[in-house]
Amino acid sequence: MERIVCPAPLRGRDDDRVVEVFLHAFKGGRFAKDPRWLLQHEKNVEAIATSIPDGKRLAIEHTRVHAFADHMKQEAILRPIAERLESIRLLELSDKWVQIRFQPNFMGRLLQKHSLLVQEELVRFLTQILPTIPPRENHLHHFVVPILLPDGKRPTVELDVEIWGDMDVKPQILVGGVLPKGRRLESQVRRALENKLQKLVHADADIRLLLIDIPTHTDSDIAVAQVIGELQHEFPLLARVNEVAFAKTFGFKSEGCIFFRTWNPQSRVWSDTFIATIKQPAMSPA
Repeated sequence: MERIVCPAPLRGRDDDRVVEVFLHAFKGGRFAKDPRWLLQHEKNVEAIATSIPDGKRLAIEHTRVHAFADHMKQEAILRPIAERLESIRLLELSDKWVQIRFQPNFMGRLLQKHSLLVQEELVRFLTQILPTIPPRENHLHHFVVPILLPDGKRPTVELDVEIWGDMDVKPQILVGGVLPKGRRLESQVRRALENKLQKLVHADADIRLLLIDIPTHTDSDIAVAQVIGELQHEFPLLARVNEVAFAKTFGFKSEGCIFFRTWNPQSRVWSDTFIATIKQPAMSPA
């Protein structure tokens, strides 16, 4: 996995800042020098960037996939559990990054009444199991954890664990949710394609790239790409899009990093993940 240190973005608009970081991280920064930012009250892409070696012009259009309708309620249930699990510190995880994901509605009403007990049982289970899992990128381990309640009932909590090796990321453990099944994601992707493809394919450029911003763990780049593939016959303009890039921006404001990956909608081939980390300003001497 490539890691790129990028300068702090200068643009004020949030969408532009993500695009700016992407241009510095993409293909060695060949498109990063003096991109032409276009007015957004007109039907323009975010920017046209020119490659230094060959003068090819890249049109880049940004869109964002938002969380599902019940997201806030689910976040309220998950938040105290996430904070507790993210506080786990294990020496065996010193060079690893653990991602823990819960399904929507992972706790019924009964377990919601025993949130503290759920936290303690999950901490006990994960403290034992995490050191035994070998790191493997993009590979999920599924677990079903029984929660023994005071009345003897044993409802369960299901979770997926993914561990990446050779990582120096804080926090070591990151907890989030996954998309609910159903048509929520399809409608969001369809709307994005309806709103973005026309301006992208009509941009004066040699290469066209759609940048999809994923701001929460609730959304999956693989799931979004799958929906795009399923909708491809409805959107023939996708044939003129060279790349779809995914920006996982959940750690952008807090940690100063974005995880990027690109996907070719024609060949359906993925690039490796590359991480853009914002360069911190040097401390002035006391």
